Amino acid sequence: PVPPVLADGDIRLDPGSRVACRAGRRLSLSAKEFAVLEYLLACAGRVVSAEELLERVWDEAADPFTTAVKQTMHRLRAKLGDPPVIATVREGGYQIGEP
Repeated sequence: PVPPVLADGDIRLDPGSRVACRAGRRLSLSAKEFAVLEYLLACAGRVVSAEELLERVWDEAADPFTTAVKQTMHRLRAKLGDPPVIATVREGGYQIGEP
């Protein structure tokens, strides 16, 4: 089965063809950035912790104290551009779109 296209606002992500766009502009994302964006979109507004991202997007060998999530989020936000669409939730994690 073909995975559904995920969308939020002007962001569209097609897991089948591995293409992500914002406002019709194709984004050049690394595999990790794509996976993080895909997971956030699939969670549809739910707050996702950095630990959950490490479990779901990285492998079991990922160091729980790594800054990989923060660094990947920084690069992903830069590529998505303005206005920002990924919110940092204090004491919670990350969220895309409205809950």
